[in-house]
Amino acid sequence: MVAHPPPVSAAAAAAAALRDIEVLIGKQSEGVTAVLPTEEGWAVEVEVLDDRHIPPSADMLALYEIVLDLDGEMLSYHRTRRYRRGSAIVMADEIPADGDGQAPSMDGSDGSG
Repeated sequence: MVAHPPPVSAAAAAAAALRDIEVLIGKQSEGVTAVLPTEEGWAVEVEVLDDRHIPPSADMLALYEIVLDLDGEMLSYHRTRRYRRGSAIVMADEIPADGDGQAPSMDGSDGSG
């Protein structure tokens, strides 16, 4: 019987994701923003410098989700978001609700017809 090594730790998964995404897409990673356990192993979110500009505040960054197996090997990756450095990323669950409990419309309308 072949002994299977123990699953990689969250820290090892994060390090593997950083290394692998840089090799695959050829762009510099800024760091890990999330590490979550999954049934397959780990889902790691990495922020990447997608497009360098002068001044650096105009750089375009991107978030990539990398899925790793229990051994820390990459199964898949995809870009989930692209944005300018320093811009606020508003998540749907962070948008404040107005008085009637509904989130305000993103286009500025009140939603009435």
